[in-house]
Amino acid sequence: MKKAILAILVLCLALGAGAALAAEYPTKAVTIIVASNAGGGTDTMARLFAKFAEKHFPQPFVINNIDGAGGQRGFDALARARKDGYTIGTLYTPHLTAHMSAKRARYTLGDFAMLFNFVTDPGVLVVPSSSPFNSIQDIIDAEKAAPGTLTGSTSGPGSDDAFALAQFNEATGCTVKSVPSTGSSNAKATVMGGHVSMGFMNLSQIESNLKAGEVRVLAMMTAKRHPNVPEIPTFGELGYKVISDSSRGFAAPAGIPEDALKMLVETFEKVLADEEFQAAAKEQLQMNVMTPGEYKAYLEDLLVVTDKAYEKDPW
Repeated sequence: MKKAILAILVLCLALGAGAALAAEYPTKAVTIIVASNAGGGTDTMARLFAKFAEKHFPQPFVINNIDGAGGQRGFDALARARKDGYTIGTLYTPHLTAHMSAKRARYTLGDFAMLFNFVTDPGVLVVPSSSPFNSIQDIIDAEKAAPGTLTGSTSGPGSDDAFALAQFNEATGCTVKSVPSTGSSNAKATVMGGHVSMGFMNLSQIESNLKAGEVRVLAMMTAKRHPNVPEIPTFGELGYKVISDSSRGFAAPAGIPEDALKMLVETFEKVLADEEFQAAAKEQLQMNVMTPGEYKAYLEDLLVVTDKAYEKDPW
């Protein structure tokens, strides 16, 4: 009888301790590993989330920028982070799956617990305001006048920018040479400084500079005109097949405690429903929300696409 009572007491204590541990989360700040340098589109997204998450989460979110190798260093760091709920991070495509297709990644999709995709950012072809190019035809004419002299800033092999440049060359007959950058901020600086003939990048990276009159976007890499810049034509309208975009979202290391994952998901849901966040995001991000399940399926499908692209033209 005494043994039975003792066993019950031990069980109750164990259950109570487990509940207490679960209730304690979070007891400290959560780190967001941003797989790019400060000032870029992914960094902007992460900082905006962190700002509004303070209203809905008991602890702050702290940004840790780990850039380099087209996001691979940051993705690797997230995959290897402690599975305690105190580290989440950003993912962005096609870089995430491109590294996997090229067999360079030390991670798989199974190493991540997907949270939410926030952004689908359309590709653009951009030139500085001082550029002599005012249209795609101007670029083609320059190519004919001096073949092989044009250069374009990209985020490097396997990036959406590199895919876009390849599409542009194929569609127009140009031979624009890729000038890889160390990050989105560097890519923008390279274009605005006139160090390349043009830039292949995403709208969010350059939209504020466009509004300030510092750059010109010659064409959108979308199926139809974008509501933020309805005056800018698509490549399709101009007679060229160039389609490109990049997605940006969040994930945690796979295997974090269920209570922590549940609380993180709920926090993301609250932030996404926050009207003040929605207003700020409308100004700064190209929002396209995917739930954890949708995001996982999207990335699995994308990996198939980048695998096929790599087989055709390795990077």
